[in-house]
Amino acid sequence: MRRGIYSKTAALVLVAGLLGGCVTTDQVKQMEADLARAQETADAALAAADVADRKASAAMDAANAAQDSANECSERCDRMMQKVMAK
Repeated sequence: MRRGIYSKTAALVLVAGLLGGCVTTDQVKQMEADLARAQETADAALAAADVADRKASAAMDAANAAQDSANECSERCDRMMQKVMAK
């Protein structure tokens, strides 16, 4: 999928450059290099976002487990308090 976007973008830039005036081979190579760097940067950003998403999910799971534990503890304390008050 990403390669398709890259190819389409490169073709669009090439056509726009040709329509806008003479484009040298060096300019085309520079545009392709720029596009490749942009794609690498986007891929790295996506990978970092995936890592952050996994860490956030793990943190949410831990928070939910802690909340469940706190709720159970609170219920036990309430039951103990009721037993003490009933005596």
